[in-house]
Formats: sequence, C-alpha cells, structure tokens
Amino acid sequence: MDEKAPISLKKIADYLGAELLGDPEIIISRLAPVEKATEGEISFLSDPRKARLLQMTKASALIVPKGVSIKGKALLIVDNPYVAFAKVQSLFFPGLQSTGEISPLAYIHPKAHLGEDVTVKPFACIEKGARIGDGSIIFPHVFIGEESAVGKACIIYSGASIYHGCRLGDRVILHSGVVIGSDGFGYAWDGKKQVKIPQVGGVVIGDDVEIGSNTTVDRGTLEDTVIGNDVKIDNLVQIGHNVKVGDHSILVSQVGIAGSTEIGKGVILAGQVGVAGHLKIGDHVKVGAQSGIHKNMKDGEVVSGSPAVPYKTWLKTCAVVPRLPEIRQRVKKMEERIDRIEKKFAELDSRGRK
Repeated sequence: MDEKAPISLKKIADYLGAELLGDPEIIISRLAPVEKATEGEISFLSDPRKARLLQMTKASALIVPKGVSIKGKALLIVDNPYVAFAKVQSLFFPGLQSTGEISPLAYIHPKAHLGEDVTVKPFACIEKGARIGDGSIIFPHVFIGEESAVGKACIIYSGASIYHGCRLGDRVILHSGVVIGSDGFGYAWDGKKQVKIPQVGGVVIGDDVEIGSNTTVDRGTLEDTVIGNDVKIDNLVQIGHNVKVGDHSILVSQVGIAGSTEIGKGVILAGQVGVAGHLKIGDHVKVGAQSGIHKNMKDGEVVSGSPAVPYKTWLKTCAVVPRLPEIRQRVKKMEERIDRIEKKFAELDSRGRK
C-alpha cells in the first residue's frame, strides 16, 4: 500500500471541511499517535482522558473537537475527530489500486465476463458465467463460481471462495479464507439417517461490505442469505442460511448466527455472541460480548449475558457474582439458625401439650 507524498494542512482541512486555526502552509507527512507524534506529523484527540497529552505533543497539527483550544498548535476543528482521523488516514493511504493486469497463470473461463481495469493474480479461478466489475482486484488462489457476480472496485484476497450463484455489490472487501455461499446446515431425519436438504438459494451482499478472514456466509435453502449495505464483519464469524443482516450492522469476531434469523439495521453484536435461529433482532440493538440471544429483541435494546438480559440488570448480576461464596455461607448460617429456632419451638410445643 503506497503512501502519498506530504500535503499541506490547508488541503487536509478542505478535505475534511474542518475549521483551521494556524498556518495553512504547514506540510504534513503522516498521522501519528498524539504521544509519539513529531514535527511534520498530525495527530488527533478522541479520548478525553488523553487531553493532557495535547499540551506535550510535538505534532505540527492536531485534529480536535469543538471547544478545544491549545496555545501554539495548529488545529483542525471537527465534529468527530475519530471519523476525521479515518478520512485523513485514507488520504495518505488510499488503498490498493487495480493495475488491470491479467495473469496468464489464472484460469478464466471463456464465458466469464471481466469489466474494465480488472486485476487477476496468478492461480485465481473464475468460472463460467461469472462477472467481475470494473476496477476489482482478484488475488491468487481465489475461486469465483459459476454465474456469480462481483461488483466494481472490489478486493478479493487470497484463498477466498465465492460459490456459484452468489452476488457481491460494489467496493466489497473479502479477506483471506472467506467462504461465501457454502451449503446451509440443513438435514432431515428419516428414521435411519440424516437426509441432506439441498440448499438452492444464494448469497447477496450489498455495497461497501467488508468481511474478515475465515468468516463463512451460508447460502439459503430456498431464498437468498442477505447481507445489507455497509455491514462490517470481523474474522471467524458464522452466518447461517437465510439470515438477513441489515445495513450498517457490525458483527465482531466469533459471532454465530443460526439460520433464518433477521438482524436489523445498525445492530452491534460483540465478540462471541450467539444468536438462535428464526429470531427477529430489531434495529440499533447492542449485544455485549459472549451473550446468548434466545428470543426476539425490540428496536434499541441493549443486552448482555447468557441468556441475555437488559444491560443494567447484567451489570448488577456481575457485581453480585464475586460475592456468591460469601452469600452462600450467610444463607447456610441463617438456615442453621432457623433450624435451631424451629426445634426450640417444637420442644416448647411438646412440653405445653404435656
């Protein structure tokens, strides 16, 4: 990934639409962490806990939120410094660009269709009827099955597999080891053995989706498994057949979603969350790490735990858990005391009868 040449602070400010305080002709070579930045570098503040570092940094310029003032430093004032950082990083490192080179060592079926300026590296395999959009990059050992479609400006890294009949939108990134369109896990017991249910649906992936290494997205049984626009999926995630994931959702590493579940828009599933099948998860739901989701969830719910409960309830539960041995001892002593009292009453009652 090539780094761009140094650029002026004014150009960065114009790119961000930021308010600039200081010398616009300062030349910036790259971004750096606020505590390590030196002259010619720009840094940012997104964590208020590090505000003290702004007074000590040697950075030539800083990206800061509104209301921050630092004497003697050039400032770019923005609404969201972290988003601005991401944009500036892409300004210096624009990412991979297609060269349009087609390796003679790649297998491309005569009836496959490649758009303009497509790069295909050695030992990639593109099957009959597959379509690759303009400017896409296909790395070595990628498999693209029959009648599949890859959109424009996609990057498919080494070892990724796209089975037959799957469709990817524009600007999709698949990292190494991703499998799109493997068979959904569907079997029927006939009394003697498991009978495989043919999985004849496909997988449809929207625009601007990124999928991490060794993640799998199963094809649907009859209808398609669907991943919406701008969904970001981490490494080692399992998405079952007929699952629907709404736009802008984030699935962190080791999430598992069972078949036919619908995930709403803007949902965040933290690491190792498990979601049972045939559920409906509303929009903007947030689920804490290692949680188990076993029932439908309404829009905006925030939960954690297994089984998942409201987040505040889970925090209270977590606070109690370390005290359980102590509480157990107290309960045991209370039970023993109650037993003694009951025996005493029983003795008094028996004497009264006499």
